[in-house]
Amino acid sequence: MMSSLEKVFSKVVEQLDREDRRLTILEQSAQEQGLTFDRDGFYAVNRALSYVVMGGVLEEMMRELPDALAADVISLGVQHRHLPPSILAVVDAAMFRQCGLDNVSALLARTAVVQAIATHHNNASPVVDFSKLLKLADGKTVGEKNFQAIWAILDLPGDWKNSPNDSLLLREIHDKRNSVAHWNEDLVALGRTKRASDLRAMVNRLKELVEHFYLSMWVWLESRAEMRFY
Repeated sequence: MMSSLEKVFSKVVEQLDREDRRLTILEQSAQEQGLTFDRDGFYAVNRALSYVVMGGVLEEMMRELPDALAADVISLGVQHRHLPPSILAVVDAAMFRQCGLDNVSALLARTAVVQAIATHHNNASPVVDFSKLLKLADGKTVGEKNFQAIWAILDLPGDWKNSPNDSLLLREIHDKRNSVAHWNEDLVALGRTKRASDLRAMVNRLKELVEHFYLSMWVWLESRAEMRFY
């Protein structure tokens, strides 16, 4: 049976593969002679829409990840002590919010946070649903900070990037997607800056990043499952 995380990432890969096929067909049909009106503009707009697709796929992934991750952690019966201390930034979010005040309640909250961190490695209570506290999609276009957040919270090893250029990839998707969505840049002009083959390369680089992200989370989840026996 597929885990909840696997379902999320499988759908993302399927959507990116579909976009790759759309761009392939777009590239092939551009060589045909069927259109007699604004041929160049028609294909330029369709290329520009690829930024909307890539940005939308990432946003949906970030919306669904909290529920999927929490569901898998709970189904494994993971205890608090088997999660990295950094997860306290999520599960104890209420205490962290109180720490910013300037009163006695804030002092108590800060004390509670320090105590929670100090005793975390002995906390054998099972993890409860934390999906509503792990907000990875906040209505803004997804960028590298979204990836960095989950990497830091789960204390994943290595680098969140699959390639050194992944930051530039996400930044381009972020900026161009917003340009299209808010009409800050003419779609035809934007579409003319990229060939379909260039966009296909971006789609495949994004898919490789997503697969790297999933593999890292899957290994992390497997390690939590093994900790249950110790």
